[in-house]
Amino acid sequence: MKIKLNDKPYSPAEGTTLDRFMQELDMPLQGIAVAIDYEVIPKTQWSETVLEDNMELMMIHAVSGG
Repeated sequence: MKIKLNDKPYSPAEGTTLDRFMQELDMPLQGIAVAIDYEVIPKTQWSETVLEDNMELMMIHAVSGG
């Protein structure tokens, strides 16, 4: 299976959830939002969201300041 995250290709295993995929990236998830095909997925749904072939994910980092 192939997906893209911020235009970078990845090949997660079949049946991988968004939650598992983000954990495998081994990066801090605080202040992160993820959109799949331009629809933001609430963190409460990450464990239920199964990635599918050719999905396009966009990870957005929240930035504070003014």
